Amino acid sequence: MAGNTAMNVIKCQKCGAECAAGTSYCRQCGAPVDQELATAPSEQATALLDESVHAATQRFEARPTGPDPVRFQQPANVSHGSRRGVLIGALVIVVIGVICVATVIGLRGRSQAAGNLVYPGARTIFDMTGDGGRALHLESPDSFSDVEAWYQKELKPDKTMRLTSTSVVLKNQKTTATIASESDKTSILIKVAP
Repeated sequence: MAGNTAMNVIKCQKCGAECAAGTSYCRQCGAPVDQELATAPSEQATALLDESVHAATQRFEARPTGPDPVRFQQPANVSHGSRRGVLIGALVIVVIGVICVATVIGLRGRSQAAGNLVYPGARTIFDMTGDGGRALHLESPDSFSDVEAWYQKELKPDKTMRLTSTSVVLKNQKTTATIASESDKTSILIKVAP
């Protein structure tokens, strides 16, 4: 084929550059190429090859291209993935159990402390907790003097501030109780510091 390409190449008469046969102009200088010099055809006729001598495609024995599926199979009775899954599942259950126990203990301790603050028979308007502190609003049909006497006994306040004849603030180290009477109800506001 290399010999054929040499015959198909002609030289430009102006600059001497090699030009392919069948081209009309030189690619170097742009001068017209003399077509009389290019007498050789630019392409040869297609030749048919004897199929018995030259086989274009040969069939080979099939081979796997990936890892051997038999070699990498896990034994039927052992599965590392299932063991790991069971272990992780058990660990999650233990962690959830510890969290539940801690929550119940915390709520029990909080409700015992709150039990000392909730006036017997009072209706809870709201009960908020946050950042370790607590705010509680209660309402009782009992008289102002009965409610105040009960909180004096339960809180054992360090300070007592009487605002009016029907309102008082009782305070100890962590708890402040404000008691006020309105018509036939007594409101109790309690704040517990963290």
